[in-house]
Amino acid sequence: MIGALLKFELKYHFSQMAFKIGALLFLVLGMVCVAKGGFGTDEVHKNSPYVITNIMALLSLFSIFSATLFSANVVLRDAMYKMEAVIFTTSITKRTYFLVRLLGLLIAVFALLLLVAAGIFIGTFFVDADQLGAFKLSYFLHALLVFALPNVIFSAGALYCTSLLSKNVRAIYVAGVLIYILYMLASIFGNSPLLATSTIKGTTPDALPILLDPFGLASFFGETRTWTSLQRNQQLFPVNGLFLVNRVMWMAISGILLGLTYRIFNFRIQQQRQAKQKNGTLEKVSLIPFKHLQVIPKGLTYQLATLRAQLRLEMVHLFKNIPIMVMLLLWVFLFGVELKDQLFSGVYGIHSYPATGIIVEEIRSIKFALILIIFYAAETIAREKSVNMQSLIYSTPVRSSVMWGAKAMSLFALVFILVSLNIGIGIVLQLSHGYFNLELPIYFSLYYYSAFPLLLFVVLILFIQNLSSNKYVGMMLSMVVVFVLLYADRFGLEHYLFRFATVPDLLHSYFNGFGYYAGAFNWYMLYWLGFVTMLIVLTIGLWQNSIEITAVNKWRKLASALKHYRWILIPAFLVWIACGAYIYYQSNIVGGYKNKNAWLNWQLNYEKRYKPLANVLQPVIKSVKTVVDLFPDEGKYTVKGDYKLKNETQQPISKIWISLNPAVNSFSANIAGTKKAEVDQTFKQQFITLNNPLLPGDSTMMSFVITVIRNGFTPFDKENSIVENGTYIELEKFVPQLGYSSRFETDDKRARKQHGLAAERVEPTFSRKYELIDFETTISTAPDQQVLTAGELQKSWLANNRRYFSYKTAKPVNFMFALSSARYNVKREQFKGVDLSIYYQQGQEYNLTAMFKGIKDALDYGNENFATYPLKQLTLAEIPQYKGAATAYPGIIFSAENINFLGNFSQQGTINHSYAIATHEAAHQWWANMLAPFDGPGYAMLTESLAKYTENVVIAKTFGKMYLQQYLDYDNRLYFLNRNNTEKELPLVKTLDQPYVNYQKGGINMYAVKELMGEQKFNAVLKQLIADHAYLKPKASASDLVNALLKAASPEQRKFIDDCFNQVVTYDLGLKLQQCTLLKNGKYQLDLLVNAERLSDGPKQSPDFEVEIGCFNQPAQDWTAETKPFNVKKYHIKQNQTRLTLVVDHKPETVAIDPYRYILDADKSDHTVELK
Repeated sequence: MIGALLKFELKYHFSQMAFKIGALLFLVLGMVCVAKGGFGTDEVHKNSPYVITNIMALLSLFSIFSATLFSANVVLRDAMYKMEAVIFTTSITKRTYFLVRLLGLLIAVFALLLLVAAGIFIGTFFVDADQLGAFKLSYFLHALLVFALPNVIFSAGALYCTSLLSKNVRAIYVAGVLIYILYMLASIFGNSPLLATSTIKGTTPDALPILLDPFGLASFFGETRTWTSLQRNQQLFPVNGLFLVNRVMWMAISGILLGLTYRIFNFRIQQQRQAKQKNGTLEKVSLIPFKHLQVIPKGLTYQLATLRAQLRLEMVHLFKNIPIMVMLLLWVFLFGVELKDQLFSGVYGIHSYPATGIIVEEIRSIKFALILIIFYAAETIAREKSVNMQSLIYSTPVRSSVMWGAKAMSLFALVFILVSLNIGIGIVLQLSHGYFNLELPIYFSLYYYSAFPLLLFVVLILFIQNLSSNKYVGMMLSMVVVFVLLYADRFGLEHYLFRFATVPDLLHSYFNGFGYYAGAFNWYMLYWLGFVTMLIVLTIGLWQNSIEITAVNKWRKLASALKHYRWILIPAFLVWIACGAYIYYQSNIVGGYKNKNAWLNWQLNYEKRYKPLANVLQPVIKSVKTVVDLFPDEGKYTVKGDYKLKNETQQPISKIWISLNPAVNSFSANIAGTKKAEVDQTFKQQFITLNNPLLPGDSTMMSFVITVIRNGFTPFDKENSIVENGTYIELEKFVPQLGYSSRFETDDKRARKQHGLAAERVEPTFSRKYELIDFETTISTAPDQQVLTAGELQKSWLANNRRYFSYKTAKPVNFMFALSSARYNVKREQFKGVDLSIYYQQGQEYNLTAMFKGIKDALDYGNENFATYPLKQLTLAEIPQYKGAATAYPGIIFSAENINFLGNFSQQGTINHSYAIATHEAAHQWWANMLAPFDGPGYAMLTESLAKYTENVVIAKTFGKMYLQQYLDYDNRLYFLNRNNTEKELPLVKTLDQPYVNYQKGGINMYAVKELMGEQKFNAVLKQLIADHAYLKPKASASDLVNALLKAASPEQRKFIDDCFNQVVTYDLGLKLQQCTLLKNGKYQLDLLVNAERLSDGPKQSPDFEVEIGCFNQPAQDWTAETKPFNVKKYHIKQNQTRLTLVVDHKPETVAIDPYRYILDADKSDHTVELK
């Protein structure tokens, strides 16, 4: 019997339209994910076990929604269709009924994931052969059995239990959302890589989050983050340790839930409980006399009255809907936890002040609300039908527009409730942390920026739900459509004209609010409002108001509605078309819009056309004089400039090659005594032929004018931002350059190979000669703003309602001259003959003292150990917080607001990152400005790695090594988290665009070599490097520094130095205590076993380096910045296992290897031993 019933159950499942849509969706998702997904470097095969498991595990999470619909639609069908009395009186037993329904649900949901596997297999046929490995069925079976099946059993099982016990559709929705929230909480606490802040936090999941994640994703992503490409291609995810406990635990929980449900489930009709009568007697019913009311079902008054009455019913249904209230409470809990995590557990563990501007940035986007809207929209559309009231409603003269309006307004109310809850969460979090500057207008702006796009989605979802007579099919269709719209760019629809109610992510800054995209947001919302207005008319026209309505009748009714509402349709259509035309003009004509493929082709064609000319001789720019006019209110700036060009080659130059950034809107150049220029508008290249060739040693002048327009219809560029307040432009990247510009090349290896280009970018040959410039500029801006740029301020004045600033450099500088313009406050100090100043936003004075101290300590250390700071001033200017923390130019540092100015470092023992960043950027006055390295592979090692070294050593000197230890620990984690998520890692001396190598690894390795050689000897090498390679001497390369270090080091130190800079090497260290013995003299002997493995992509070699071992009086979890080891000593390790004996004065609490954390090791959990 079970077999026959199960066959019938599955046939019913598979015949449902919701299942068919879900099956198609999961099949396509499998194909798309394997073909388009990114899973590490290009060396990771698309059919590797890692990729298959990754896709399967992620999509098993989305199966929650399918299980929710199937549970509501299929499992509850007996109750829905009043068939329970028939079923329960048949020979079907309780056990048979329970098992058949459960197995039917599990198999139906699991079938979707089998289709994902099929989709992955099919998708590999659309992938290049060099991206595939050997096909192995075991890869698919492992992912299905280890992730897909347990996850389906838990999620579908929990929903099945809910459906049997509650027999309530809304309760099933709540259970589905609750399961998803359970996963989200585990993700937040476990630092899931699916969260935006995962990588930047640099923490790995603890045991509790791994165990709490019912889907096992925290364990999978946490474990595989540091896997090499070889591991990802060959290794199945191991089922052991905490992951095994997780799988067993959640399978056990699933079994317990199902067992309890089986015991509690009553296999009989539930009798309706009658309300108890007070005192056992019936209450008297008062008679109401009949009164005839004259109702005229016409006119505005009647329609408003019916709308009011229907809206009252809808709102009562909303606010008295217990499942909805439970979801809202869960919403508050989830967003509260996530917001707290974002504010107080950021990158490097940074705490931010709970400023309103930071909070609204985090809570503005609430796309997660669309799930709730879809479920509630389906319920409210089908509410009359579900209680068999549709016939009564259809018999009334109420208009379809009234029904639609009431239901839409109730959903609008839900959206505003969600936004209000988010605002409430933010305010409560602020008040609970003693922050009382609430800035309510910023919060209230969310009712527009956050709510309005959701209101547009409400209209779309109602339209889709209304098209389907089956609410579950409507829900599935809504989910599919919403998913496609939200991720339209993945499907090739990148232009926002085609991405429903979607705009570029709004960036909030205290300088200009949502300023950059605010104007464009208004136009996009008006554009989509015109569209949804037409959609509203279509929805009303297709609204069902009769039990028997055919497709023909529907279209007749729609035609009638279109005619009746033409006074709405025509203006809406005109608004939609007009706004679309304006958006197209601004984005495509003015902004020069290119989608990803168009931009990639531009890069490829630029390289193919002009790379062969890269070594054509060109003059050098010797001086730059510009007049820059900023128009913050218009989002525009112009630059008029003069270059002095000098031929420093040994041959005459007859043609000047001018190259422009594609972001420049218009450009003209002129050189006296030249022929007509050849212009390539596509690539913004211009070739000017000289009447008389420029002879060696001769000079000429070139004048130019450029105009740049930046508005919200063009992608935001943090290096080219002209806004109402807080303009920041790295101008050297947008004024004319001479010759070929390699920064416009693409890094896409696959595309390069397909177009016959070298897989790796090959930098053109650059001269080792310094090409510094004399720089002079006059900049005008709004009258209430100040401008800061490279050079010394000569004068400032007001004229024609504009403010002017004149700057000039005292000495030649690199071709670098960014500028900022904003309404600034300023604080100034004098330090050893150098004028220090910080320009900042009013109200953001928290960290000024720390930043001044960081700059002073860096100046002291640099002057003492490297070379004398050459300028008379050093300025730090605050700029809006977008991406990045700070940027240094000669004599000026531009520093972003959130971390540096709004970071809260008041907690004792925490790293003050405003101090650290100020130190790092001040160090760039030596490492990038005074010593400008050879512009090629390894460039960043002499800029970012050395600035990071200076930052680290200054922190250690100021606050102590254990204070720095926390910082290096974060750098170590970030390095390992990032190293396998991008292209293949190169040694430090060869890196080009690998920030995690230049910053995290570079800083740690520099510090490690300093500890190996000694600070004095290491700094002597750096000092000599500047003396040998500063201006007027040849530029330095990374190899120059490494060779100097090797020369200064002892023979036994050279291997480690070579590993740090010339190789890609990490270590796996471990420490074990074999015995602790009390000696007769009262001292303690510690017998230790040191495990040390040298890890590299090359041949396996034994370790050969020094490592410290320290003894502490405190357990490791109690270490603070003030903690110091009472005994620390270095040991040279040359074997994988080394036995050491330490004799100490007293018994330590903890013994640690590499206690200061300057050896790169992916797992430092075995670096300490606690003594009982």
